Amino acid sequence: MPKRYSLLELLRYFVKLGATGFGGPVALIGFMHRDLVETKQWISEEEYKEGLALAQLAPGPLAAQLAIYLGYVHYGVWGATVIGLGFVLPSFLMVVGLGYAYQRFGGLSWIQSVFYGISAGVIGIIGFSSYKLVNKSLGKDKILWAIFTIVSLTTIITESENILLFIGAGILYWFVKAPPQFLKLNAFFPVFLPLTTLTSENTLLWQIFLFFYKSRCVCLW
Repeated sequence: MPKRYSLLELLRYFVKLGATGFGGPVALIGFMHRDLVETKQWISEEEYKEGLALAQLAPGPLAAQLAIYLGYVHYGVWGATVIGLGFVLPSFLMVVGLGYAYQRFGGLSWIQSVFYGISAGVIGIIGFSSYKLVNKSLGKDKILWAIFTIVSLTTIITESENILLFIGAGILYWFVKAPPQFLKLNAFFPVFLPLTTLTSENTLLWQIFLFFYKSRCVCLW
């Protein structure tokens, strides 16, 4: 996708978002999609999804990592560096200032009330942004929804985030959608063969495979 913006224009946007965007990473990445993909059309849908996937893979601040990637798309390492600093610096300065004010005046009831009110508003923003993110990431893919449900329930029950769950989910979807070539030739691969491949185009091949597979099982017995 050709560049439709200058690095300075992108920097201005991220400085403003870093200074005025509320709701945490889920809300901020929603704002980025709305502004940069849908409204300004500076970033393509594919570029955004690739950046979001990479940012989700890496540990750390999701919104900042996505911003860095979007800066990298058309302006390389220099763009990623400038955008990363421009996005993070406003919030860094505000947190330092708010931290100082809270420590200095935290005993005042109106200060505490302000923070409680902001928290309620931010939860609303996060809820709406989470809904949009789920629909955008999962779409109508039943396998993704199944993985989402299992991981969500496990996380809720255990009250912890297990990295093995995320790795396992990624590997499972890899096997389902794009199994490695060497596994397709393996005699034991039927155990892992995704049912989504059973289409009318390969039904005959599947029947032949089952015939020989059953024959082999009978011989083993």
